[in-house]
Amino acid sequence: MLTPIPSTHWQLAPDLADGTVWGIDDVHLCIANILSTPKGTDILRPEFGSNHFDYLDQPYDVALPNMVREITQALQKWETRIVVDEVFIDGQAPHFTLTVKWSLTDAVYPEIYTTQVQG
Repeated sequence: MLTPIPSTHWQLAPDLADGTVWGIDDVHLCIANILSTPKGTDILRPEFGSNHFDYLDQPYDVALPNMVREITQALQKWETRIVVDEVFIDGQAPHFTLTVKWSLTDAVYPEIYTTQVQG
């Protein structure tokens, strides 16, 4: 018997007991996947991911605005279900914590969510 999926936002997640993630958890997982993938490393989608890794060895005043730009552009391209409100970067190279504040594009009363990814 097939179990109906309770949300329009879902994907298979092999690390979970039932293998499915949906709703806001799916969006968090997609953001983490995008920001954990250097552009060019997915051979089936060479444009997938983010170029923010290219700035890890740059001086902080050069790296920070460029990383924020690359993160924002990657999320705008690959996660069209969200609107990026803010991007924060904490830490020092090569150990960054990326914090993305976002809301759903189709929300009538948008709620701001936060996703953290270890960079």
